[in-house]
Amino acid sequence: MLHLSDDAKLQREVATVRLDADIDYEGLLESNKDLKINMGISSIIGTRQYQQDTVFGHSDTNSTLAIVCDGMGGLTGGERASQTATQTLAEDYFNRDKTIPIPEFFRQEAIKMDEAVHSLVDEEGNFLDAGTTCVATIIEGNKLYWLSVGDSKIYIIRDNEIMAVNREHNYRLRLDDRLKRGLITPEEYKAEEAQAEALISYIGIGNVSLMDINQQPFELLEDDVVLLCSDGLYKRLNDLELLELIKYELPDVNRAAKRLTDVVIKRTTKAQDNTSLVLLQYSKY
Repeated sequence: MLHLSDDAKLQREVATVRLDADIDYEGLLESNKDLKINMGISSIIGTRQYQQDTVFGHSDTNSTLAIVCDGMGGLTGGERASQTATQTLAEDYFNRDKTIPIPEFFRQEAIKMDEAVHSLVDEEGNFLDAGTTCVATIIEGNKLYWLSVGDSKIYIIRDNEIMAVNREHNYRLRLDDRLKRGLITPEEYKAEEAQAEALISYIGIGNVSLMDINQQPFELLEDDVVLLCSDGLYKRLNDLELLELIKYELPDVNRAAKRLTDVVIKRTTKAQDNTSLVLLQYSKY
């Protein structure tokens, strides 16, 4: 049975990898003999003119870091936002004070990334008004920690179950809360629902405060899979489809990652957003 700790349940209420084209990362990252973390990465530009996603993955004998950032903000704004956030977090990860608990490190980094992206300017010195989502995980031993700001997702797959561990930080989250507390009627909810996917928290918003961070680690079991992805993936494939496609290709996480983006491409009829993902599988042997 896949379940979260009480704290994780509560959380539910270096170089940047630049993606200029569709990239298949098969063979780019291999499993680490000590940590037994197998990693697969895949990304497609979709039908968009620009690739605004940035992904990063690193594994060594001490820990594993994975990041997916989905940028937004016209022309190259989203590209710069996702790159800036990813590079900030990755560089600080390699230089971090390991006496600081990982949840606190993530909190500090969310604020730092937000400030860095919020202050981006163009060649004329005008603020870009760009932003990016960010999902990131750190695994030490079998202990999983995560950070989420925006509407990208983190899933955990165990046996035949899949569950998203973070919330989508969009207007629907606020509407759901207001409805639950009796502050709005179902009719008022429906009237506002057209704006439900508008983000209410993202890196670059300025003074970011809404973020999902698990204070207690999630303990991975053998063969557990962690999926980080931008919304281009989960808006095209539902949870059951994600589970079945990944399980079919395991234990080859590279093939599984590529299979997901291949299916997204095949299902694209008109518009398809940038789609990026990182797959991590934990194994004791």
